Amino acid sequence: MTELTHKPAHRVSPRLLYVGNVHEEFFRGLVVQAQQIGFEHCGYLVGIPAQGEQLQIVMLNNYPKSWQNHYRRNEYFLIDPTVQHAKANASFLVWSPSLFEHEASDTLARDAKDVGFNHGWTQPIRDTSGRFGALTLSRGEGAITAEELVEKLAMMQWLALVAHGMLFRTLLARQQNELIIQLTEREIEMLHLAASGKTSGDMAKALGLSERTANFHMSNAIQKLGAENKTQAAVLAMQLGLLESKHPIKPSGVSTDSRGVSVTSPSGRGPRAAPDTLPPLRQKTD
Repeated sequence: MTELTHKPAHRVSPRLLYVGNVHEEFFRGLVVQAQQIGFEHCGYLVGIPAQGEQLQIVMLNNYPKSWQNHYRRNEYFLIDPTVQHAKANASFLVWSPSLFEHEASDTLARDAKDVGFNHGWTQPIRDTSGRFGALTLSRGEGAITAEELVEKLAMMQWLALVAHGMLFRTLLARQQNELIIQLTEREIEMLHLAASGKTSGDMAKALGLSERTANFHMSNAIQKLGAENKTQAAVLAMQLGLLESKHPIKPSGVSTDSRGVSVTSPSGRGPRAAPDTLPPLRQKTD
């Protein structure tokens, strides 16, 4: 499998982070299973709602490296209708030409077609916090027919469930671990207070700091999270689970590579995933 490129965190939300070597052996097996039922490409993403329409995405896939870079560089995840569907729906989505018949996604559709992403299927799975995972299976030739769905849907949704159970909390834990290590204990304290609705003056008083110093720490936390203000930073920190502990906790099997990026080895057991259930077998086609 081509190793995916990790994009370092930056200061503008939403962010798109690519993850390499996360349960690589498992993901290779997932790709093989997808190919055995007629799909060339397999991708799994985790979406974390931030504030308003903003979204943080973590992705793992076997797409061509050139497409990964092109997708990231053009921030196609902001207009990708499959991502937008996964953000708002629990039903599976079968791609159709009308799905991309919007001016905003016209360039994305043309570029995707050029590299062979012509036909696909996406199954979102959501949790109670609004975060979601989504498995996408795609190929260059052959529309997904109703007859094929009757034959393969159970297997496709089983793959989505297995992928979600293995990868969802692992990718979240990797991202949480990376961000919480960047944050100082003081910055996490500031985020706790911001999440409880405290003003800058309240925060300064609670921590025995000057308001200028409190604002300095809050500004650093905002920048490290890629947020625009303290409210968005607090919301994102809660969505990522950063406020559950003041100390970084590395999931089992996670180490740090030469770039300082937390990765999970195939042999590492990683955090245990809570079981999730598949949504009812409903279909939405666009």
